[in-house]
Amino acid sequence: MTDESESVRPGRIEGRNCKYRSGMHRIPKQCNNQIEIVLQKNKHQAAHKDKKVGQGSQDKRRTVIKGFFSDLFYLGYKIESIYNLKEKHLMAVFHFLEEQGQSPATIQNKISIMRVFCVWIGKVGMVGDSVVYVKEKSSVRRSMVVKEDKSWAGKGVDVLAKLAEVTNADETIALVLELCWAFGLRVQEALKLRPGVSHVGEFVWVLEGTKGERPRVIPVENAIQRNVLAKSKAIVDKKTGFFGKRGKSFKQKHTRFYTVMVACGITLRDDGITAHGLRYQYMHESFKLLMGIEPPIRGGDINQVEKYKYHEASQQLMERAGHTRVSIGASYYGSRRRAKS
Repeated sequence: MTDESESVRPGRIEGRNCKYRSGMHRIPKQCNNQIEIVLQKNKHQAAHKDKKVGQGSQDKRRTVIKGFFSDLFYLGYKIESIYNLKEKHLMAVFHFLEEQGQSPATIQNKISIMRVFCVWIGKVGMVGDSVVYVKEKSSVRRSMVVKEDKSWAGKGVDVLAKLAEVTNADETIALVLELCWAFGLRVQEALKLRPGVSHVGEFVWVLEGTKGERPRVIPVENAIQRNVLAKSKAIVDKKTGFFGKRGKSFKQKHTRFYTVMVACGITLRDDGITAHGLRYQYMHESFKLLMGIEPPIRGGDINQVEKYKYHEASQQLMERAGHTRVSIGASYYGSRRRAKS
């Protein structure tokens, strides 16, 4: 084997229930360099649309692609160049990951990214339908409909009490969480929010840290939202407008955030919740305000709601959440279809 590069640091792409982590085996130096060149050349390129992808998508692609080649060498395949990649290599890796118990969503995502990568290296059409690369079709069949209430309330957690606990540990981190709850923000969006700049009239403009770099507007509708905005404006750096001490990088702030989460038990292992659960909480509460009933995941029967009203309200909610497709709503608050008894 040729000289080897450093092993790839695995990311969250594996999913929380999988014991195996891709990227632990070293990639030969020549292949690693080729991957870097291809990634650098195509890093901004979206799969199907004439637009640029965000940094988060670029990082995920790097993790998956390098993880794939790491797994390939772990399995004993010794290709000298990434341009020697063949369909049998894809079959071998994805059969292996299927056997390791990776979730349908994870495997499907990896296949999709490798499909794009193969286009970049001139192997257009080599990667076929996902079911070709697994032994059981169910291994790549995922449902977008949420099957459990992932909000803090749904997990039996007193939101205000838990936020008070976080405030005692770190007031700034507690306010970041409150923003996630009050406006349905992702953690990265809340950490990068500048309340004094983003709050305009009766709206909050979410501009930085958004998925796909897609800005959006969220209405300010209640006293809780106004209160958290006022507190946030009072605590942010007066010169930069950002949370945290001046001079700290986003990575440092991000690390500090999750250090506090672990210390306060806000993990799936401890309290069965995550910071992202507050985004679910916002979606559930907003759904109830717009529809007049509980969301399906909490037992609401949306067959009582006229279809056009449901669709219209879902469009509003998805715009607030930063999504373009109404169907994504089912992954937050459940499906319109009545559950079978």
